Amino acid sequence: MSDHPDNLVELSGDQKALLVERKATCPFIGSAVAMGRLPVRNNAHDPLASTEDVRRLGNTGGGDLGDLLALFASGNHAFMRGDSGKLDRSVPGGLFSLEFPGSRGSHPGHSGILQGDPEIPGSGRLSEADFARLTGREKGGWIKRSDIGRFIAESLLKDPKSKVLGKETAALLASDLRDLVETTGSALMGKLFGPDEAARTTRRDIEEKLTKLLGEDNLVGSAGEFGLLFAFLANKPGAKEIEGEPAVAVGDLKAMFVDKRLPDGWEAWRKSRVDWVRNTIVLLIIAAKQYRSLK
Repeated sequence: MSDHPDNLVELSGDQKALLVERKATCPFIGSAVAMGRLPVRNNAHDPLASTEDVRRLGNTGGGDLGDLLALFASGNHAFMRGDSGKLDRSVPGGLFSLEFPGSRGSHPGHSGILQGDPEIPGSGRLSEADFARLTGREKGGWIKRSDIGRFIAESLLKDPKSKVLGKETAALLASDLRDLVETTGSALMGKLFGPDEAARTTRRDIEEKLTKLLGEDNLVGSAGEFGLLFAFLANKPGAKEIEGEPAVAVGDLKAMFVDKRLPDGWEAWRKSRVDWVRNTIVLLIIAAKQYRSLK
């Protein structure tokens, strides 16, 4: 670590490309680094970023998704490389590590698209086969949310190290939240996503439960990751629904996962943490149902 880890660092084109490919294996963070929208700090070997920078980035265009991104950054990426080569040295306050593989947020049963072994720092790479496994579900250039839920389940089943459906997750799934999948116009939707204080309290409670489970249950972790993708794109102009459910454009997936750039106009639309809660819940329920059926 440099003497001034908060200092900005100028990276060469090759250094930045290597960082994005091997370390910052998140379609949002990696794209932001590649585009120069998320400044890199400390040095190229131990790259860090500011939690306030990621907060501002996620809140661009309005909304509060950046507040959630800052929470995840400080919780999941609070350690950098130590003398052992593992991520076991605390990051200075206000910063987070851009080493994603090997971090607390990296887990078995991941999609396989941007990283290899989740326990080994620097193991990022693009798997065209796994990206094709995801995009092969497209219809007319769009992939609906339920198909991504099934993709999550298949990814978990491929990895025998996956930790899935622990007691707390099972308890959450046993609640009436599962009705969200079947009855999207129900009173429950109003209870969860209405504008009143009771709805906000319910959402906060569910968000806390989901956030706690992200690192404990790989099913929740994967649902949360794709929930962020849906939340980021939910209010993009031209966003579509397929068969009554949200969908993401293959072009946007290619931009972020493969080309390492955020979709055109991303600064202009609102991104909110309530959309993360909404989409993560539904992805979790769909993926759990598919996982059980195939197990």
